[in-house]
Amino acid sequence: MKIKLLPLCFAVSFAVTRIAGAQAQTKELRFSWWGGNQRHQATLAAIAAFEKAHPDIKVKAEPAGWDGYLSKLTTQLAGNTEPDVMQTNWN
Repeated sequence: MKIKLLPLCFAVSFAVTRIAGAQAQTKELRFSWWGGNQRHQATLAAIAAFEKAHPDIKVKAEPAGWDGYLSKLTTQLAGNTEPDVMQTNWN
């Protein structure tokens, strides 16, 4: 009986380890915004503070100038490749 349970115990142990490992993995968010250098520096500082407070989340910064930002974002939205978080300024 003990020999038959050994493979089952191993499988359950392996599954629990995989689940725990998957939960411990770092998640990544893409964040896109537009602006000048001052806005970029302030946003990067805010991202660094966020990542410090949430070490399990990595933010991939995608800064851009205003020129071409809307066109790039529209293309990403059409292709379902848009960032998770994005800045838009529609009044």
